[in-house]
This record gives sequence, C-alpha cells and structure tokens, in this order.
Amino acid sequence: MIFAILPIFLLISLTSSTEFFIQGSMRCNLNSNFEATVELWEEDSLESGWDLMKSKNLGVRASNVSHNFNIRGTQDEGDGIFDDEYEPLLRIYHNCMSRPGTGNILRRFKSVPITTPAVNFTGLTFKLDDRMDVDYASI
Repeated sequence: MIFAILPIFLLISLTSSTEFFIQGSMRCNLNSNFEATVELWEEDSLESGWDLMKSKNLGVRASNVSHNFNIRGTQDEGDGIFDDEYEPLLRIYHNCMSRPGTGNILRRFKSVPITTPAVNFTGLTFKLDDRMDVDYASI
C-alpha cells in the first residue's frame, strides 16, 4: 500500500512553481473618475476551488485616459491530482458605470503545464463600460 502511494507523493512534492505576469491597460470613457481592482486567479472547474494568486487595488483613476497596470502571482501547489495544467484568469472589478453597480471583467488565458517556470501575457487592452459582466475568450 505504501509503495502505491509513494509515486503520487513524489509527483506532488516535485511540482515547481510557476510565475505569472500580466501587463495591460484600461480606459473608462465616462465623464467621472473610476476605481478598479485587478485580481489574478488560477481557475478550476468549480469556482470554490479557484486560487487567488494576487489582488491589486489600482485606486481612483481619471476617465478618458488609458491607465497601465501589471500584476504578478505565483502558483506552486500544483493543480490537483488529475490536472497537470494551470488555467490563469484575470478578473477586473470597476465602477466605470453610468448607474450604481460594479462591473466585472473576466479574461481567461490558455492553460499552461504546471512545469512551466514563467508565463507572460502583455499588451492587453480593456475598455471599461456599463456592462455588468464581460467574459473575454481565451487567448
């Protein structure tokens, strides 16, 4: 029995860390200042299994101007027994709205093997607007 469990233990303990770096810009075209928070997640099939790698509050920003942002996070726990890939996800919360409420932008990225040491996604552009929920396709 111990010898049957040993290979699984070794696989889990040999998992190296993967560093994610995301850089982009956002713009709100409404006439007032806005606030935004950027979060970097590792997504799983059930939202309760998602891992928050980093959360960054960008503070108050002026409208009608592009604002650059970057966020960096590390995942070093593997991604479950039968999942050998990370599924990175960027979530942006903002109040660039003409009515009360919070916008929620999701941006999924291509899955990457858990053995990948570093992943960069750069040059992303987000136009914040009145839509409450926006889900961008994977790149």
